[in-house]
Amino acid sequence: MDILTNVLNTLELKGWLGSRTEVSPPWRFDFLASQDSIFHIFNFGGGYLHIEGDATPLRVEDGDVVVFPHGQAHTICDEPTSPLTQAAVHLDYDAHGEYEIYPFEGEGTQTVLLCGAFHFENPSNYPLLQNLPKVIHIPGEQGRMVQGFANIVSLLAYESTLQQAGTEVMLRRLTEMLFIQVIRVWIAQQATGTEGWLAALRDQPISTALGLIHKSPERGWKVEELAEAVALSRSAFSSRFTQLVGEPPMKYLTHWRMHMATHLLKQGVEVEKIAQRLGYESEVAFRKAFKREVGIPPARYRKLA
Repeated sequence: MDILTNVLNTLELKGWLGSRTEVSPPWRFDFLASQDSIFHIFNFGGGYLHIEGDATPLRVEDGDVVVFPHGQAHTICDEPTSPLTQAAVHLDYDAHGEYEIYPFEGEGTQTVLLCGAFHFENPSNYPLLQNLPKVIHIPGEQGRMVQGFANIVSLLAYESTLQQAGTEVMLRRLTEMLFIQVIRVWIAQQATGTEGWLAALRDQPISTALGLIHKSPERGWKVEELAEAVALSRSAFSSRFTQLVGEPPMKYLTHWRMHMATHLLKQGVEVEKIAQRLGYESEVAFRKAFKREVGIPPARYRKLA
């Protein structure tokens, strides 16, 4: 079971490249906090990244990719003392927004920035998003070392220079692929022993257990069954799962069921069919569980979604 793909499908990831900006020194852009994830690609040239709440700026270079999973407010500039180039920017995902090119009009060393956002239709406070740091920085050199990553960045940069039929949809699909590659690289960067849901994907027994839950959420799993499936004792498995994932196995199963339920409700699936698909004995049992976990009945959730 490809858990990451399974989760991303239910999160309904959507990508958007908002602009390609070509500037010369001095320059500075302030980005306001966003409800979406924000990303920047330094296609040419570098600068400094100031993250709200951090005193020390981060140096960024040509080819670097920076992602703010939680939409953290930040500043990008060529030098810390450079004046603001324009008013603060809101970089929220726009399903219908047109991609814009701001061409180079100055003198001196040129810097090219690709800026955009990732949007999740169905986040539901899922651990995948909760466990991501406030900023993920993939250096250009590292991107070139990872097979496929540099190709996506290069193709994005190439498409960003075009204004022809199909460019918009190409850019949107490529940005979605970029997010997946960023997560892959970030998972690989994590040190052995790191806790959290993403670290659990690197732990063979717990990753296998997660795969079983994701593959068959309708099954009435018991801790003993999952422990036996991954060749661990009940106590060792329960402790290891809770430590890495952040909650006990049965609690995770319930949360995953509710996560899938919200996704299916938004798709217009009947409540009775959702209850059957997720393994509840009856529609009434599902309604009670949903209200207990989500706080409102399924019908009301569907209206508000």
